[in-house]
Amino acid sequence: MSRKRSPRGRAPGRGVRRLWLLPDQVGDEPFIDVHQDGHGMLNVQVARNGRHDCFCFAVTAQHIAVAERSALRRWAVFVVLYGELAVFHPDAAPARPPGKCQRIIDMVLGGTDSEVEQYLTMMNKRFRGGLRDSLALLCEADLTRFRDREAFEKRLWFGVESLIVSDAERARRVQEAERRAAARATAVRQAFEPYNEALLMAEGDDAVRRVIDLLGSNPVISEFEVGAPAHHDRYLTFRSGGEIMLRDGAVAAILFHVQPTEAAPSGFTGLGTLIPGLSRDASKSQVEEALGKPITGRTGPNPTYSVGDGFVKVFYDGWAKKDEPGRLKLLQVTAEDTYARTDPADERCTGCAAMLIRTAPAAGGVDVDATIAALRAGVAAGRLRRTHNRVALGDMLRLHDSGLMEHVEAQLGCTVCHRHIFFALHRDADPTFEHLSLDDARRRPPERVPPVEQWGDAARIAREAQRPERIATDGNSWVLFAMGEHLFMNARCWYSAVEGTRLIRLDAAEMRQYERDGEAYLSRLQEAINRTWTSSDDPWRSRDLTRSGMSDEEAIEASMAAAQEDRA
Repeated sequence: MSRKRSPRGRAPGRGVRRLWLLPDQVGDEPFIDVHQDGHGMLNVQVARNGRHDCFCFAVTAQHIAVAERSALRRWAVFVVLYGELAVFHPDAAPARPPGKCQRIIDMVLGGTDSEVEQYLTMMNKRFRGGLRDSLALLCEADLTRFRDREAFEKRLWFGVESLIVSDAERARRVQEAERRAAARATAVRQAFEPYNEALLMAEGDDAVRRVIDLLGSNPVISEFEVGAPAHHDRYLTFRSGGEIMLRDGAVAAILFHVQPTEAAPSGFTGLGTLIPGLSRDASKSQVEEALGKPITGRTGPNPTYSVGDGFVKVFYDGWAKKDEPGRLKLLQVTAEDTYARTDPADERCTGCAAMLIRTAPAAGGVDVDATIAALRAGVAAGRLRRTHNRVALGDMLRLHDSGLMEHVEAQLGCTVCHRHIFFALHRDADPTFEHLSLDDARRRPPERVPPVEQWGDAARIAREAQRPERIATDGNSWVLFAMGEHLFMNARCWYSAVEGTRLIRLDAAEMRQYERDGEAYLSRLQEAINRTWTSSDDPWRSRDLTRSGMSDEEAIEASMAAAQEDRA
């Protein structure tokens, strides 16, 4: 809207107060003259065809109160006049009839948020420039809920905020936001201070006793051994939803169970005191507003925040969207950042915590046969998955008895907590059972397994000879397997930071193409599979032989066995 195409508005009369729709208070912008009886007149001056036209619309006291209270509604009225009604477009069709204008202004100032959103969304294609882009986002909002009303206001201002907020006001808002953030950070740091002081301390230390007093009294105490060599874990669980975890006598973590547990049917009751203003239904964006920005690189599904001398890791119930409420699950406070380590909160994981079987509760020894059976049952149930460059569980005892390897080590991943289990039989030491993070797992290269002919019996050697064989690879995006006269290809797929695979059996036409063009055809096939990997109508998904917990070779064998059963 030009600032030059109409004269400055006349001054308001005696007893008349002027309310501008936009804060710049320029004469050619729409304004409402409010009279002493509370009613008013909305004035719009428009330059059209070389002349200045004035449009006037009556507004009620209730409409004026809404306009004074809501910059959003004032801006919405301006949007209607500027866009849909075309009053500021001299080259467009004539302005809408005043009666139509009046009805729309009454709806904007007197209707509900959802009515305003619905109207602006319906008409957004007719707006120009940044208005169109801003209003197109409104269709995502359901304004019957408070959090969506906030999103509505933010989106409506997107791209046009500079038109309605002066530089001085913008600077004032920045300073106010910084002041509130600093005050909030101080309050959170002070609330967490007694918990940070208790970390790494013994149970009898004064700092730990103070935390016990904060969380309640008469905790339920549970103790058990973890891993081999064994660590002694001791949990003090309070009805408030708080929990103190001690490992080998020192506080390893303090946990706040936001969601209900057996000990705390209402979840952690002091969340609003611990983090001022935060409720158990908070979204990820509200948690971030309360705790500040996560540590760089710690912004995954469970982000980590630095609070005072400790670290707070926030766990959500599944992958939560930024503004999705009610997914907050657990807060974990530790003395060190657990990004490259395992989390104390995972020590009682329902997927893998019971995999280690001991010979006797007090002895701490490992029942190897029972542990292998438990791990195999976990793989079969989908709670664990094999890592395929390690020793298979079924081969561990035979390889260990052969004495050919220093460490016979199997590695499995938990599908629940995503830790990695390393179970090893050592030539000159007791068995070990460890939970490691992905970073630690990558730093443990596997020991080379001797040829099966050196340690396997006749049945195992025969089974190895019948297994699928890797016959070709480009080293990065595809691997070709052969089993008898059949060919199978593992095609690596990726989109942004997400990776996966498709394991397919080549059909007759694809095999002929491979015979004719060789490895160049397999590279083209991998590209074709990767292009549609994330689409809902991916044609390769129905051919994918990948199975949870199985290596490619095992999945191929399983598919061939299933095909033979179908033929029988």
